[in-house]
Amino acid sequence: MSNGRSEIRAPLLVLAGGIAGAMLWALLAVVFSADGSATDRLAAGLAAAASAALVSLVIAWRNRHEHRYLAETEHQANHDTLTGLTNRIGLFRELGDSIERAKTSDTVVGVLFLDLDRFKVINDSMGHDAGDELLRIIAARLEKTVRSSDIVGRFGGDEFVVVCRDLISEASVTAVAKSILKAFTEPVSLRGGSQVMSTSIGIAVSRPGDVRSAEELVRDADAAMYKAKKAKSGYAIFDDEQRKAAVVRLDTERDLTSAFSESQFVVHYQPLVNVRTQQLSSFEALIRWNHPTRGLLGPGAFLPVAEEAAMMARLGELVLREACAQLAVWNHQNPGARNVRMGVNVAEQQLLDNTFPYLVSEVLSWSGLPPSQLTLEITEDVIVDHLDGLNVLRELQALGVRLAIDDFGTGQSSLSYIKQFDMVESLKIDKSFVHDMRNGAVNTAIIDAIVSMATALDLTVVAEGVETPEQARQLIDLGVEIQQGYLFNPPVPADKINPAAWFREQQGAAHTPPPPPGAVPPMPPSQAHAASPLHTQVPATPGDLPASLITPAAPRSR
Repeated sequence: MSNGRSEIRAPLLVLAGGIAGAMLWALLAVVFSADGSATDRLAAGLAAAASAALVSLVIAWRNRHEHRYLAETEHQANHDTLTGLTNRIGLFRELGDSIERAKTSDTVVGVLFLDLDRFKVINDSMGHDAGDELLRIIAARLEKTVRSSDIVGRFGGDEFVVVCRDLISEASVTAVAKSILKAFTEPVSLRGGSQVMSTSIGIAVSRPGDVRSAEELVRDADAAMYKAKKAKSGYAIFDDEQRKAAVVRLDTERDLTSAFSESQFVVHYQPLVNVRTQQLSSFEALIRWNHPTRGLLGPGAFLPVAEEAAMMARLGELVLREACAQLAVWNHQNPGARNVRMGVNVAEQQLLDNTFPYLVSEVLSWSGLPPSQLTLEITEDVIVDHLDGLNVLRELQALGVRLAIDDFGTGQSSLSYIKQFDMVESLKIDKSFVHDMRNGAVNTAIIDAIVSMATALDLTVVAEGVETPEQARQLIDLGVEIQQGYLFNPPVPADKINPAAWFREQQGAAHTPPPPPGAVPPMPPSQAHAASPLHTQVPATPGDLPASLITPAAPRSR
């Protein structure tokens, strides 16, 4: 109400001032003028003064509305429309100001990065409106929990940032984090029900002398949040170990950009062996990075960074092209290679791309590889988290390629999910279960259950990470005949594989014919990519498949 009164009061004051001025001008005109009628002079003075007052009134009204419009525009640019909290832009500005103020006051600035746990479950099960309502409730709760001088902002999605300024020590920052965690223990009333939410908090502290920018502090708090989420510890503080890892990550991301143009990526191939028949079943194509200073890097050293930098689709296409081209070359060199499949991993970014089936179709046509020789491997978590990608899998199946679930057992699949994967032909048991078989009966029982389920669903089971003859024997006793691991062969480049030694004809082997034309339409020209395989030379060095390690056991009855 006070703002409304002031908006009315200001123009009236301008008008009153104009009238008073007009009367004074008219009086002076009567007293000091010797010519003309006093009444005429008074009327002219009043008219001029009224005009001046009206002009002043219009100018004041216009300026006031312009100022209000600019203030509203600035507020909208720096605040989140859903929650009313400071948005990402406003957070960085306020945090930057807080950092500069701390330099002169010798105080500590704390940044808390919050990510809600299980928000996706609420959003998917109750709808986006319920999700929005929950975000507003959380925003209000955060504002009530922190100090009045602290800044609460919505960073995006279900992520929030709290900026604590003018603090004396790091302990004050952790105290705020503990208060927030305590506030989250209170149930949230949502759509007539009660929900208990939790959050993971990452903390970055700017002490006197710290040279990090606002963006760097938020980045570090984000990294600490992932550490807290992984450890399920509630909150975690960014430390020197993470700082070193962050530097390595930035260097890696920078080097990845040039690695594509300089052709530093290579593909290695690891065999999958049917232990019972001692025959080569397939290969898995695995990417390696021939870094100019760090040497040959395995995928764990750069794929997480590539995923965060949205480079996985580009890497995936590179491996797909190289692997398909290489097996096509082996097909020409030795007829026995036509009995072997090539496994290629599919990244989450690719599965969510509706044009991915067109890319696979184009690569198969470009390389000349029969679709039945290509197996695309998708991790369990990616499939479960993106069931909308099942349509992409069905289009891939229509091409005639094989599909496999990779790292099975590490995700959150259930029989209800597996039943939807009718297009999948095989499961690859994660190597963690294989490695831990010697530590007790639990993992052995898990593998046994997976094999039983796969048998009932007519799925082939593959075991990854087999390193000892004992593991191989246990697995074949459990019914897992196809195995992969260093026991048989490490991943090797293509020029270490001699087709004459590795491939041999299989009696009665048959191939699924290619699908009829039009199963998936040709890839649009705008989506087509031209690329050359990394290695298409004739392999020269003989490979070395192992001699028989396992005495064939009698099939288990089920």
